[in-house]
Amino acid sequence: MTQQTPERNMPPVAPELEGDPVAPPDDSRFVVKPMADVPVSVGRNIHARRMFTTAEGRFESSFQFVLYNVLPVGETNVRHIHEDIEKVYYFLKGNAEIDCGPWRTTATAGDFLFFPADIAHQIYSKGPEDLEFIVCAAQTTDEARGMSDGGLLGSNGGDAD
Repeated sequence: MTQQTPERNMPPVAPELEGDPVAPPDDSRFVVKPMADVPVSVGRNIHARRMFTTAEGRFESSFQFVLYNVLPVGETNVRHIHEDIEKVYYFLKGNAEIDCGPWRTTATAGDFLFFPADIAHQIYSKGPEDLEFIVCAAQTTDEARGMSDGGLLGSNGGDAD
């Protein structure tokens, strides 16, 4: 059964397109890049295609980059931290074991993951097939708290309801 979204949570309706669609001009805020046009780079065991960087946007945005990653079975990236970058991961294929701060969890194709800024993290490809995932990264707009308050909601008195 499909769940209906209440009308109050829907974006406003846009007017119908008039005339024939045309390609966006080079100076538009619309960015399209075919994956075949982006070379693969290998670093820290991940085969990555940098699909977007903020410099390519030609407009102000908190987005920093978007990656299409492949992590071969049995490989892991280096545990690392971004002091002012938060990241969203969407898993397309494979199975992952994920360390985020002091915690460990798993993810599989179709799962979504959010890494807050200023928290160390690492991903391991468990198999049986290579792990494929998309990463969208944005600059934080406020002070990143990371693990400074234990990494839990409400521990600073302002996050919990």
